[in-house]
Amino acid sequence: MATLVLLGACGSEPEPEAASPAAPAKPTVAVAPKDETANFARAVGDGKPGAAVNIRYEFSSKPTIGVPTELDVVFIPSAGVDAMDAKLGGMEGITLAGTLIANFAPVEAGKSYHHKISVLPDRTGVFYITASVNTQIAGSALNRTFSIPFVVGNVAVQQKPTPPKDDKGQSIKSMPAEESTEPKQ
Repeated sequence: MATLVLLGACGSEPEPEAASPAAPAKPTVAVAPKDETANFARAVGDGKPGAAVNIRYEFSSKPTIGVPTELDVVFIPSAGVDAMDAKLGGMEGITLAGTLIANFAPVEAGKSYHHKISVLPDRTGVFYITASVNTQIAGSALNRTFSIPFVVGNVAVQQKPTPPKDDKGQSIKSMPAEESTEPKQ
């Protein structure tokens, strides 16, 4: 009989233990994604307020005469932008290669959209690449122009010319011209 009791006890289920309190979960802090363009330079806008896009850029190396250099242009749309079209152009003294027109649709606000081109300077100087960006916002178009400045070689810093002096050695201050249709009295 004792054997049957022991065998019966072996097949029975153990009594459920009282649930022990779980260790309190540590709150997780959301880490903001690292801004991949934080070290990029910012393109210069045309001075009009309300640009619906920011432009940042970075050269793969310092632009040098006769050496093609990759330029990474990053378009970052603001809230409300549905699509972007960009046209890149150069000036005399530099040659741009690659696709000079970029189209991005649809876009998300704050997300980086990269476009790469090659820049080949043929002389020393200060140069600009123009980025004309057309944004589509709720069916309306907004166009802004940006400049991407860069220097090739060692460019001498230009000094302001010294102002002309009068007979007494005083500087002559230039005044803006005044236009009038009335004869001066």
